[in-house]
Amino acid sequence: MVTIRRGDFDSSGDALLVGWIGMVAFAVYGIALTIGAYSYWLRTRPACPVSVSPE
Repeated sequence: MVTIRRGDFDSSGDALLVGWIGMVAFAVYGIALTIGAYSYWLRTRPACPVSVSPE
């Protein structure tokens, strides 16, 4: 458990606000990272193999 020293925040509401802002910021970062990784995966996957029938 993390303890907050007296005087770091004026109230527990302020501490909760800072916590929520941090969680939202990291969630947005995580979503952007996921989208970037998925985009990279789509661009670098191998092309579909073309079937060549021997004639």
